[in-house]
Amino acid sequence: MQHIAILRQPFFNMVLNGEKTIESRWSMHKVAPYGKVSVGDEILLKETGKDVTATAKVKDVKYYELTPEKVEEIRIKYGKQIGTDKFEDWQSTLQKKYCTLIWLGDVKAISPLKVKRSNGAGWIVLQ
Repeated sequence: MQHIAILRQPFFNMVLNGEKTIESRWSMHKVAPYGKVSVGDEILLKETGKDVTATAKVKDVKYYELTPEKVEEIRIKYGKQIGTDKFEDWQSTLQKKYCTLIWLGDVKAISPLKVKRSNGAGWIVLQ
């Protein structure tokens, strides 16, 4: 399956330079990528407001139904790999009910690829 992940800065560059190896998505409802991503899937990486300029393969994926304790466990265990140890206020995640952690591998820059606007969606399942 193929997906488009829209990332804001500085996280987009952190993925490209290998500093961020896990993409996390937090939500109130079971929306993509929750339950939609599998090992081996291809992710087209798009910086907010720009074209797709990188790809990655899914090396591993984990799905969580959240409690405040589970959020804290994720923060401690994976915060550095997620890249949020420096930038995010974890308090905002305490209101979320679901989390998807996606381990990224084979990250490569590609020639810019135009895609349709996402209309505010941060994740799009293509196939």
